[in-house]
Amino acid sequence: MVKFLALAAVAASAVAQTEIVNGTVVPIGKYTYVTGLRRTETGPSSCGASLVAPKILVTAAHCSSTAWATFASVGSHYANGTIDGERIKIVKRTQHPKYNKASRYDYDIAVFELETASKFPPVKLNWDEDQFSAPGVVSWVRGFGHTSSGGVGSPVLLETDVAIWENSKCHDALKKYNYNVTSSMICAGGGFKDTCQGDSGGPLTITRNGVEYLAGVTSWGIGCARPDHPGVYARISEARDFIEPFLPKPAC
Repeated sequence: MVKFLALAAVAASAVAQTEIVNGTVVPIGKYTYVTGLRRTETGPSSCGASLVAPKILVTAAHCSSTAWATFASVGSHYANGTIDGERIKIVKRTQHPKYNKASRYDYDIAVFELETASKFPPVKLNWDEDQFSAPGVVSWVRGFGHTSSGGVGSPVLLETDVAIWENSKCHDALKKYNYNVTSSMICAGGGFKDTCQGDSGGPLTITRNGVEYLAGVTSWGIGCARPDHPGVYARISEARDFIEPFLPKPAC
């Protein structure tokens, strides 16, 4: 997250999110759609992503501002991504056409295309805004990022639960830092659990009728796990027109 990250600058400036604060270890083999983005096949991951189709990842646009991300580590429980899971070459990166870092991370979403298909099951995409993604609902974030502001990344996949905020209340909480919360964003957290540096691009998920859906992409925040300072995520439902053309067409 760029903790402005947006996930974490210890100071009052916003930065990208990069870690999970006060998280718990995910069981091995669970949430294998979680992906790490890296410069080399065996190097460390610097951003997260989510597998949404066999050859398609969704991540944060600020993770694609340069061509550094050349490999994806899919389905690994470990941050080094060499013990299990897959390492697949990234062949194309496309930012949301409305993304502009100068506009303070509006539409902070990108699609990465993989050279070969992953064997792991993708996460479903949350196209609908309903009671399952409403303010107050508990959502989940996962990643390998820092476990505290200015700390170090986790060697294994972590997760934590964070409650969704109303956008208007989120805007009121963060406007003193001169950052706007727009309709392309969804906010969650604001207590002692959060994403942080290194978690950027990773998933925020909700559960609808027992099925997990990707509702947000880790984007930015003011520090990590600061009271009354929610993390900010790119809202998947606002990017449907951008993401859907990359997905496989349903069989007739």
